[in-house]
Amino acid sequence: MKLSRLIGLQLKNNFSLKRYFGFDIKKNKVKGILIIGAIIYALIAMIGTFGYLFFDLGKILNEINNVQILLSFSAVYAIGFTIFTVLLRASGYLFYYKDYEILAPLPIHSRKIFISKLIVLLMMIYVINFAITLPIMFSFFYWSGFNLIGILLYIIGLIFIPLIPFMILSIISLGISLLTSKMKHSKIITLILMVGVLLGIMALSFSMNDTQVNPLTGQIDIFANMTKYYLPFKWFNNAVYSNSFLDLLYIVGSHGILFIVYIYFVEKLAEFTNKRGIRSNIKYKQKNISYQEKPVVRTLVEKEFKKFFNSTLYALNSGVGLVLMIVMSIASLFFKADIELYFSQEFGVGLSAELIIMVLFSFMIGLTYTPAVSLSLEGKNLWILKSLPIKASKVMFSKIVFNLVLILPIAIISLIMLGISLQISILNIFLLMLLVISFSMMTSFMQSVINLYLPKFDYNNDAEVVKQSAAALMAILGVFVVMIVYGVGIYFLTDIISLQLIILLLTVVSIGFTIPFYIILRDKSEKVFLNF
Repeated sequence: MKLSRLIGLQLKNNFSLKRYFGFDIKKNKVKGILIIGAIIYALIAMIGTFGYLFFDLGKILNEINNVQILLSFSAVYAIGFTIFTVLLRASGYLFYYKDYEILAPLPIHSRKIFISKLIVLLMMIYVINFAITLPIMFSFFYWSGFNLIGILLYIIGLIFIPLIPFMILSIISLGISLLTSKMKHSKIITLILMVGVLLGIMALSFSMNDTQVNPLTGQIDIFANMTKYYLPFKWFNNAVYSNSFLDLLYIVGSHGILFIVYIYFVEKLAEFTNKRGIRSNIKYKQKNISYQEKPVVRTLVEKEFKKFFNSTLYALNSGVGLVLMIVMSIASLFFKADIELYFSQEFGVGLSAELIIMVLFSFMIGLTYTPAVSLSLEGKNLWILKSLPIKASKVMFSKIVFNLVLILPIAIISLIMLGISLQISILNIFLLMLLVISFSMMTSFMQSVINLYLPKFDYNNDAEVVKQSAAALMAILGVFVVMIVYGVGIYFLTDIISLQLIILLLTVVSIGFTIPFYIILRDKSEKVFLNF
């Protein structure tokens, strides 16, 4: 089989519209059009927001004749995304194929299979890299002048720049998998390592951001220093800014040769690891069997917790909001002045601390979207739940309970710490608690309904559900829409009623929005489950 044909099959298998949306668009045109429209809106909103920030940054850099620093932003951001993707996916994608038992007997050379897997993974990384750096690219060429040669050199450079981190991190990812597989709680240890990396990057980013109007300006000095000491960044900047083909040759030659060597040696390693598989040390202990009777919902919630902590990618992506909440609340106790100054500059001097907390907590609660993916993650095991004498609505409600148990304790404790550090009155803290509880309930029910009607059971790995499914995107986008509606309401009500009444009114509205979603789950779950 030709390599191009093999790559095409893998792209179709992993990234077809049917796999992404979880249904056939031709048979559900209205649903497909709505989802595609939501995706386009989300992309425009994201590119527009970052585009404004980088356009403003480009203007500042152009005034000091240092616009080429934007190229360092592109390179660093592309490498940053590459690092996270490789850490989370390289081990399972390159060294432990999910479809190895199908591919192994076929008359296809192992090297060809490895290269096809490698190219598909790189293509996914490149698509995201070019998407997130598009605003930076536009800002750079707007302020430095558009030219086709520069754009061509930029594209070629951005293809080769992430290769060295890709090679290094893929080996590290394999090492982590091999190391933690021998440990008793391997998934939790891996999760702690990943969260540690995330917190480290957040701390570094916070330390870099001085109190400036544009939050990106605090990163200029560190990116400039990185360009001095890391030669590929210097070559990339010179190649694009000065149209230097020699510097481009340095990038292509150095990275290309290393990548060829990497393929030659790592392909053999991948063949070995796929044949061997991950081996864990398992100890058997004889003990008396004890039978326990538990409520059905409690048992289902415990199952959700096990699934959550057994999937590093699931926990890391859908739990990032909780991590941010904890970090922010703890930081407020030790860096009160810095937090207050940051709030005043980012949100405006006249905005109260209560309103800022409402915005931040709504955003972070929205990022905890387990109800939007937990049904899909049942995958081919859904038949087990369907065969049990349990109502479908009870299964869906248990997933909501799990999300609330995950969010509310952390949210309430974080809210109390922020309230103490920012000197918010006890009454307002109590009202904010009610709003957090009602908002969490509303978003959980809404996301569960989304997953009920947009499930994705046919997937190769958790990443396709957690990061690439239509339900996950619609869930996050839905929370943002609710936040916008609430924001408009707050804007018009601020001069009419007191802050306490606004918070109380939003609490009542959130409960009101929860009711129709509850009714849908209660009445429609059984019927929809029969179609799965």
